[in-house]
Amino acid sequence: MESLLLLFTDSLPCWDDETVKIAGENPDGLKALCESGDLMPVSGGYTLTHKGLITRENAAKDLYLPVTDAKIISDESEARRLLEVNRMTQYLDRAFVTDWGIKEVTVNETFPIVPFLKDDEYFAFDGERVKATWPEHDTVKRFLSDFPNAGVAARKFPAPTQKGLDEWALRNNLAYGDFTVDFVMRSRADFNHYKDYPQFESDRYKFLDSDQLFAHKVSGSPEELLPFIGKLHILLTLQRRIYLPGWFDIDHDENEDWHLLALVTDSEPELETLTRTLRSFGHELINPVNPLFIIGTSIERLRNQTEQKRTIYDWFCDETVKILRPDSDEDC
Repeated sequence: MESLLLLFTDSLPCWDDETVKIAGENPDGLKALCESGDLMPVSGGYTLTHKGLITRENAAKDLYLPVTDAKIISDESEARRLLEVNRMTQYLDRAFVTDWGIKEVTVNETFPIVPFLKDDEYFAFDGERVKATWPEHDTVKRFLSDFPNAGVAARKFPAPTQKGLDEWALRNNLAYGDFTVDFVMRSRADFNHYKDYPQFESDRYKFLDSDQLFAHKVSGSPEELLPFIGKLHILLTLQRRIYLPGWFDIDHDENEDWHLLALVTDSEPELETLTRTLRSFGHELINPVNPLFIIGTSIERLRNQTEQKRTIYDWFCDETVKILRPDSDEDC
């Protein structure tokens, strides 16, 4: 029963019966662990207590496992959000396997990014449509000018690397800002084939030769998503000009890597409303950093998915709503 406590980690500190069951464990022990004082109820789920932290550490040692970080969440609103992210994480991870490959999942992964703009400086409304304003920001224009190499042609130049970006930020008196993504999956197809290709020291975030799924649990209005999408634009731009210029979009076998932003609502009606609204905003939500797909799903849809898809491509094609896509100019 104490082994259940190992599910509670620094990135996934809140669990309930449903999330534990999706993870392949028996949730019956949660109440007993609460009665023993190792867990406490919070926002419809459970989190560790100080006693539970000690019991968890001992359980890991008994099983000859490394003792990983864990934390206690007492704030109800924070716990509710973390439980929602956990639920999304378990369902997305269950949605597909990766034949001949591997999936690498992180939760609440934080990327330090620069240029880091104010929330209202990424996009602006032009009537009902949205215009991407961040590429015209003076700081971004300076960045694009100082790091001009992008696309496959950039492969013949050395990558600027983190050091080069740090020096640029220092020269321009700019501070990094944190961009946190609820769920990031690096999907590596045919891993045994690709593992023999050379790796790059500049690849700080290990995106080389991978398809990426960035997922965000939607809890507010579509307008509230704009700063998040804008910061994702900056992250992708950094990959293309700093960390993996020439290699972020095309892999070692000259195959196109996919970059997917999945927006996850609770229900299908909420997903329909979100889809309709974002399509009305227009393709400026993706155009500056194409290729980028914005797709949609819901906890309701993920919960009702009966067949685990074989690859991320099968799941993308069969189970998601394509909100905005780079291979179509239509508001599809």
